[in-house]
Amino acid sequence: MTETNFSSLLAVFKRRQWLAGTTFFSVVAGAVAYLVLVPPQYKVTTKLMINERQVGVAELGQNLSELSGYRPGEPSPIATQAELVRSKNVLDNTVKTIFPQGLKQAEPPLSMKVIKKNLQVKIVPETNILEINFKHPDPETSAKFVNEITQTLVAENVRTIRSQATAIREFLEQEIPKQQEVTQAATLAENKYRKRHGLVAEGEQTSNLVDSLGSLENQERTIIAQLQNNQRTTQEIQKLIGLQDKQKAYLAGQVSQDETLRTLQNKLVELEISLANARSLLTESHPTVLSLLEEQEKVVNLYQKELNKVTSNPNAISTNKITTDELSQNLTSQFILNQIEGLALQEQLRTLQIQQLQLKQRLDKIPNHQQNLSQLVRKREEAVNTLKFLEGKLGEAKLTEAQLLSNIKILELAEVDPSQKTPSKKVILLLAGFVGIIFATGMSLLQELLDDTLYEDFDVERLLKVTFLGKMPILKQISLHPESSHLFIENYKDVEPYRRLLKSLDLTQSEPVKSIIITSAIDGEGKSLVVSHLGVVSAMLSRRTLIIDTNLYNPQIHDYFGLNLSPGLSDIGDRDLSISDLVQVTNIKNLSLLACGKLQSNPYYFLETELFKSFLKEAQKHYDLIIFDTPSLSEYTDAITLQEFSDSFIIVSRPKFTSKSSLQTVVNDLQKKNISINGIIFNGSK
Repeated sequence: MTETNFSSLLAVFKRRQWLAGTTFFSVVAGAVAYLVLVPPQYKVTTKLMINERQVGVAELGQNLSELSGYRPGEPSPIATQAELVRSKNVLDNTVKTIFPQGLKQAEPPLSMKVIKKNLQVKIVPETNILEINFKHPDPETSAKFVNEITQTLVAENVRTIRSQATAIREFLEQEIPKQQEVTQAATLAENKYRKRHGLVAEGEQTSNLVDSLGSLENQERTIIAQLQNNQRTTQEIQKLIGLQDKQKAYLAGQVSQDETLRTLQNKLVELEISLANARSLLTESHPTVLSLLEEQEKVVNLYQKELNKVTSNPNAISTNKITTDELSQNLTSQFILNQIEGLALQEQLRTLQIQQLQLKQRLDKIPNHQQNLSQLVRKREEAVNTLKFLEGKLGEAKLTEAQLLSNIKILELAEVDPSQKTPSKKVILLLAGFVGIIFATGMSLLQELLDDTLYEDFDVERLLKVTFLGKMPILKQISLHPESSHLFIENYKDVEPYRRLLKSLDLTQSEPVKSIIITSAIDGEGKSLVVSHLGVVSAMLSRRTLIIDTNLYNPQIHDYFGLNLSPGLSDIGDRDLSISDLVQVTNIKNLSLLACGKLQSNPYYFLETELFKSFLKEAQKHYDLIIFDTPSLSEYTDAITLQEFSDSFIIVSRPKFTSKSSLQTVVNDLQKKNISINGIIFNGSK
């Protein structure tokens, strides 16, 4: 907050101190009345922990005590337990124990509505803990009530789990005899079927055959996958080495391993390169080319003879299929191995398929009644397992019924604590003080916002964006009368603000100011008083000063100096008078006054006449400063008419009198007309 804003806020509080004080003390008084009228209540607290599942008991007991509906990521069912605390059953049982004589006979009298209002149940965030709070004028009653609620809730939880276990036990005691009969019937049916068809271990045999068939099918799928992979690899190698079968590949590999043939083949490659280079430079009949061709033919013949020695069928492969590099030889060898491996995989596949066919034939020979026996065996086993399960659950139900199971654990019981009293006087009074300050500030600012009256200088600059020139002291018109003018002149505190105003106007221009228009937004703001005193101070500074009273509707300045209304401004056109004849000399040295003159019926046209303009031109030759006193801007346009004859334009306002809206209206109107406003002054400030 800037210093200006802080000062503005202080000024608002100073003006509205009565309203702010009344508001503040009203809020505080209301808080005090609340503390006096509302009896204190004591708050007690107890905490319960809701276990998700009981540990160390039978599985059935764990399931019954498990929180229903619990799913990770979903709302916790602890909220259900919180609602049970407020349930009618729990509250009724608690009330009967704590208030056996009835709620109306309690001290003070209570109702179920008040109990529910004073009872609070909260879930501690991110835990399985419930916090139960209760308020009552008697701290011991509060503690008893909360503790009884927790005991009632635990007892109700135990009763619920036990009743569920009892219902399950009774159901199982009815179902187990029925299941025993079903098991006996299934066992008898299986035995009769075995005796009738002579079946002892055929079921095991069938099972083994089925397992063997499944194993063969798995092996078949594995070999098929390996064979497909082998075929893809072989095809890729064929594309690389250009051989179509393993016989040609073997011959190419055999030839590539012969050292002599590889030497001759390398020699042929070198001759091909030399011959190509020679042909690019020489003709076919050149001796060098002929010599290379002859040498090439000899090497080819020698290569063919060596090839006949290595293989019995040299025409099976051509010389361009024989490779001498190590990679090509490795690929050729891999091609041969893949061909052999593929044949072996095909043979294994045929063997497995034959074995599968044989197993299927054996399975088809097994009688169909074996399948019926398998169904009877399954029924008998299912009946036995069901009977065992029911008997186990019956034992768990009896154990659960005998135990006192609950998924609610009391972490701490409520204790009497006289310090937990509400409302707290200290807190209420501090809160009331804070709220009172806020309300007092709000009411002050609201009244300030609704009040259209101008109070401070910073309101001028903030509201109108116009320069504030200064504050003029509180003065009366009698201070300028001949017999009392010395009181003003000798009081520097009254003179200095006007002197500062003149200096400020001079500093805003390259030359000292020569004419000033002083006006106001509305009547009654004291502009004539400011004009007269400013003229006195100007004269004191040895300036030949002329005050012209252009307020032709309500002239006043002549009374301030004890002079006559006429001659004056309105007499300029009536008689051929000079400036010295029209101007009246005051009792202040260097200060003269051109009064209004006799009042006219239509004075508004006079300031725009050529006679008035000529008079001003002549007056500017005789005086250093001319000050115009004009009527208010809200009613007359005289100040606007005179602005062309002046180099300074000042608006007088009066604190606690001038309205912001009227001042803003006239300023906006002047700015629209491009009239430069030197500033605004306050008249009558302390």
